[in-house]
Amino acid sequence: MTRHRRWLSTLIFLTVVGCATTPVGNRQLLSFLQDGVTTQEEIYLQLAEPSATFEGGRILTYRLDEDSSGYVLSKRVGRGFTGKYSLVLAIDEKGVLRRHSLVRIKEEYQQ
Repeated sequence: MTRHRRWLSTLIFLTVVGCATTPVGNRQLLSFLQDGVTTQEEIYLQLAEPSATFEGGRILTYRLDEDSSGYVLSKRVGRGFTGKYSLVLAIDEKGVLRRHSLVRIKEEYQQ
């Protein structure tokens, strides 16, 4: 095998392995949230698109899982989301976080 092929094989292997890894939790994932301070823009930059929005974008929800390292944003699976928690964020008319709450989801309600 030529040096070029070995290098290419290694690169492909690392790419595939990197895509197959499970996200690791982060204890600080939600630490930036401060009622009356954090902007909606900061929320989108830190957490990306919400799982759902209500009231014309003034209520945002995110589904979260938790492992021994902390919280992980959940992914859509089929029609529903995985996740043990729902993060609910209320945004005021100026685009600032008014109030937030992390709610444990009962297993019978998860899809």
